[in-house]
Amino acid sequence: MVVKRRSFTVEASGLLHQLVTPCFVSVASKHVDATARPPSRQFRSIWDTGATLSMVSKGVVEELGLPTEGFINVRHAGGEAGGVPTYHVDLLLYNNVQIADVRVGLVEVRDIDVIIGMDIINRGDFAVSNREGATTFSFRIPSIESFNFVKDDEKYSL
Repeated sequence: MVVKRRSFTVEASGLLHQLVTPCFVSVASKHVDATARPPSRQFRSIWDTGATLSMVSKGVVEELGLPTEGFINVRHAGGEAGGVPTYHVDLLLYNNVQIADVRVGLVEVRDIDVIIGMDIINRGDFAVSNREGATTFSFRIPSIESFNFVKDDEKYSL
């Protein structure tokens, strides 16, 4: 199976303390008739390498009318939570990077609607740089390259 490569890059004029992007979320296409598919909605997402599972807020669940698919236990900075509802969604990231049928959990966070976790990040290549006081981050799917800064240092050392 050939997977079409998609990617995006976000460039900031200064150093970022959070990697935040808009993303579109919709009910997973497997759950709806194509002719009756509700439109996707844009939400605010944060990229979180400390999250093993992507998550959505209660506002996303309510706005999209997401059906509960099951329950999971999750660990977070505040401890552990049991019985967290899960849902299936389709995500559309920058530059038409599409990820279908993503299992997400419910989370309560301020000012963020979607947490993009390692279940998404590990599907591709993800890089962050902070050269000359400006943050740039890129994501591409599928993964096509390994980064190795040690080898690069050896290659370009004097």
